[in-house]
Amino acid sequence: MAKDKENRELQVNIKANQQEKDLLESVARARGLSNSMLVRMLVADEARRLGIS
Repeated sequence: MAKDKENRELQVNIKANQQEKDLLESVARARGLSNSMLVRMLVADEARRLGIS
């Protein structure tokens, strides 16, 4: 069943070259995370450091 517009999750595209993509995947794998969870975690951590969380 498709999600309705109000309940859809936002998707963000990130422009990266192959080396950057490989690095993202390697770090996520080493942390036992999906690529998207790693990005969400890094953004949340940086927001806390900047006092904007």
